Amino acid sequence: MVVSRDDAVLTGLSAAEHWGLPVPPWFGLALRPNAVVSVTPESARPQRTGVRGRRLRLPPEHLTVRSGIRITTPARTWLDCAADISLPHLVAMGDAALRTGLTTSLDLETVTRWAFRRRGVVAARTALPILDPGAESPTESIVRTLVVLDGLPRPECNVDIHHDGRWIARVDLCWRAERVIVEYDGAVHLEELQRRRDAVRRNELQAAGWRVITLTADDLRRPASMLALITRALHSRPAR
Repeated sequence: MVVSRDDAVLTGLSAAEHWGLPVPPWFGLALRPNAVVSVTPESARPQRTGVRGRRLRLPPEHLTVRSGIRITTPARTWLDCAADISLPHLVAMGDAALRTGLTTSLDLETVTRWAFRRRGVVAARTALPILDPGAESPTESIVRTLVVLDGLPRPECNVDIHHDGRWIARVDLCWRAERVIVEYDGAVHLEELQRRRDAVRRNELQAAGWRVITLTADDLRRPASMLALITRALHSRPAR
């Protein structure tokens, strides 16, 4: 294995995948099984089928070992990915790293300050204040990022909604003051039984005075329309 070389380190999106962090769908379609492996600038770049070699100088504090493989730390991995993926996917990756305890906000801030003028550092700086360890899925993170970048109020993630002292539901994104909820229907919601449960839950939320917006993958492919829908709901008078 190329990573077994003394100076070889698993980096970038390959490192993110090894840490169990969410990577963009295109990574699996276009790059796998290519592993992103970095060596010191003085070494010969790895050249082998299934490997994408890079020359990269890495400080010792940016390196660790996981499952016997030399790899960049989660914080450095996140920073390196900032140069290769979109901002919403970068936020999704950062959210997951924070939620699972792989890194901390301080670690991410520290590595971003260290990366002055490096590729991806502008995206990393933009992503930092958007990160939220309360997000429980990449899709929630992506929607929240698009909302924030559009200048809309920042929603809360995964909020428990109660009405008349009774718990109704745990929702993906919520604006309490505007009484607006955004939910994402993914593959888990395709089964008929789950759809019926979701309909009952949605009706209870609406009866309690909440506006519920249900998004699908089609909405994510049309972000302008999705954001316009959310904007209209937020600017309407809260339902009572």
